[in-house]
Amino acid sequence: MSTYVVGDVQGCASAFNRLLTALAFDPSTDHIIFAGDLIARGEDSLAVMQWVLEHQHACSAVLGNHDLNFLAVASGLREPKGKDKTISLLESPICDSVINWYRERPLAIDLPEHNALVIHAGVWPLFDRPTLLHDIQLVHQRLQSETWVSALESMYGNFPDHYDHAKTTDDQARFLINACTRMRFVNQATLALDFSCKDAPELAPAGCCAWMDAPHRTMIDRQILFGHWATLNGRKRDSDAVSLDTGCVWGGYLSAICLDNRELIQVASGV
Repeated sequence: MSTYVVGDVQGCASAFNRLLTALAFDPSTDHIIFAGDLIARGEDSLAVMQWVLEHQHACSAVLGNHDLNFLAVASGLREPKGKDKTISLLESPICDSVINWYRERPLAIDLPEHNALVIHAGVWPLFDRPTLLHDIQLVHQRLQSETWVSALESMYGNFPDHYDHAKTTDDQARFLINACTRMRFVNQATLALDFSCKDAPELAPAGCCAWMDAPHRTMIDRQILFGHWATLNGRKRDSDAVSLDTGCVWGGYLSAICLDNRELIQVASGV
């Protein structure tokens, strides 16, 4: 029985199938936790989600920014992005089931038995683990409510960029979503979120740094397993945090880590 955390699949169904083979994954005993962005820009998001729905007992996931955007598109709030390849999923008979499955997903999964915390983008530097896990319940409750569509409508925007500046529940939810699913850089002095750059950490905007390198960061008492940052390309891997987005959709690798022994398993994208 093994537990794995898998980086951004992004709809890359063929690479995902090869990863399952490489893991010798047995859905009757093993478990996969997806670190967000299961779908979007790969060749077959529909096939990925068909597998997920058929193996719900053997997998779980945290929400990524593309997953949340899918909910917004599916509910009529947004138009599909030009680079996304989710039309077949949106038009498929399983679309409603996928929507319902996503609405039940959290922003973070705490795994004390594995000394791990799974989140898509990372943990904002001023959050400790109890604060993070408590406050993200606001987003979970909004997604699971009857008014989830209007709650999603308010999630877009880059402000507030600091949690202390959140004056309403919409502000709080927007910040939590941005921090958990979109964050890469923060201001070194204020720790405000900065979305002006998606490059590697060494190309940080002036006055900014990668969230995991922030001064006076609150250290989390778990190893943080995260995806999202393809240009980081898996270079963060230590006892503090492991980056699992290795750019499969861009011709890189699809990565998984076995929580039982911290072995890293990768397959080439095939793109």
